[in-house]
Amino acid sequence: MGNEYIEAARVFHEITKHSYTSVRASPHFLDWDNKPMPYKIYPGAASVALPRDLNLSSTPTLAALSSYMPAEFSAAIDTAALTRILFCADGLTRQKRVGDDDYHFRAAASAGALYPIEIYVAASDVDGLESGLYHFSPADLRMTGLRRGDWRGYIASAAAKRPSVLHARVVIAMSAIYWRSEWKYRARAYRYCYWDAGTILANMLAAAAAEEISAEVITAFDDPALEALLGIDTEREGMIALVALGRTEQSAAQSPVAEPLTLETIPLSSNEVAYPDLVKIHRESRLVTADEVATVAAAKLDSARPISSTGAIHLETITSEESAGLGETILRRGSSRAFAQEAITAAELATIMAASSEHPQADFPPLTDTYLIVNAATGLEPGAYYYDRDARAFELLKAGSFRGEAGYLCLEQPLGMDCSALVVYMADLERALAAFGNRGYGDAHLEAGILGGRAYLAAYSLGRGATGLTFYDDDTSKFFAPHAGGKSPLLMVAIGVPRSRTKA
Repeated sequence: MGNEYIEAARVFHEITKHSYTSVRASPHFLDWDNKPMPYKIYPGAASVALPRDLNLSSTPTLAALSSYMPAEFSAAIDTAALTRILFCADGLTRQKRVGDDDYHFRAAASAGALYPIEIYVAASDVDGLESGLYHFSPADLRMTGLRRGDWRGYIASAAAKRPSVLHARVVIAMSAIYWRSEWKYRARAYRYCYWDAGTILANMLAAAAAEEISAEVITAFDDPALEALLGIDTEREGMIALVALGRTEQSAAQSPVAEPLTLETIPLSSNEVAYPDLVKIHRESRLVTADEVATVAAAKLDSARPISSTGAIHLETITSEESAGLGETILRRGSSRAFAQEAITAAELATIMAASSEHPQADFPPLTDTYLIVNAATGLEPGAYYYDRDARAFELLKAGSFRGEAGYLCLEQPLGMDCSALVVYMADLERALAAFGNRGYGDAHLEAGILGGRAYLAAYSLGRGATGLTFYDDDTSKFFAPHAGGKSPLLMVAIGVPRSRTKA
């Protein structure tokens, strides 16, 4: 019925909620023999090797997270800079042998380490790289050639003539292959794919800022046009976002005709399972006409209800120079598997929250709010808090030790109980749906993923750990009531002192 039929998102959200009962009643099990391959491979296509001598940025991570380069001052892009951005976003950072299996770990966090996100690159003005459309392969740091030519005009036409796309040096297109995440998370995987795209974007935007290259995220576009350009199988793979990188004064030339792509890819597993509820919300979230794209691109969010800021707590933060360099942080980053029930300092927590709360340059407005359960932060009273992203201030909602509640809310995982602080990103989904239709549902989860990804980077840059968590939906909303009235949890990130160096 289309993007305006917002009952589709309401129903999907409701039926994919976790509860104490639903988690225990689920008959789902992991078929390890059918686990999907984490890479999209075009066996018959030519590819371009990217530079391996990366010299990753030493810019302090906190500075990269808080910076944005205006388009008019954006630096030129050469192949080395583009490679650093792609590697920092989704590159293969390390491998680990466990029994008979090889585990590959990437630059950004992924739910279940399943890596459903694919990156395509439309290059038009990159020194050392022929203009064309490519697919980025993290496994071997190569780009597979899909189409020759300058495709900015085509992509801009699909994105309401967005100026940043028309004048970009590079346009990144991100999609999700749902089966990779569905294998473990079934229909709820739709949410997780947006989280994963968000954590990749957090890294990508920081890496672009470190290169002094402008970057803008775009989610209002004509899905069928981009699916045709990328050769996407629409039953299995869906568009998530575009990123316009850099600026050139050279206007986009008329793009070639997008003939059907006939390149074959290797099957991900022997038997892919489709989940009708995910297929439905994907279909009902697509924008399929120029009018729909224009409407969403021009939509405005209605005013949020005023949030009381009485008793706001402002804390000192750590200077960016005290954080590790961005390249070092990304190579160090993982997902902590256990926390030590030790305190971090209030300054560390305030720094992580401030660095992760800046809204990205994007065609959608801020949609999420931030709440916390502080278990142990020296200089800050334990309790439940609301974090005002604009004022960079904490508001105590209720004082007390809530380690037990924090552990319960994140599906009774010890990580929530043992961490120093549990960050909870929430949104008034009705407000987002009213403004953007079903598209707003994905946008809200995408923003939560970006903020969560930034929290990861900020924490690791200070020598702390972080991990993303899922949750009991309604119980989480009730815990933060009445302040969080009408809001739904989207993502949790636990921050604290790692108990061991075992990462994933």
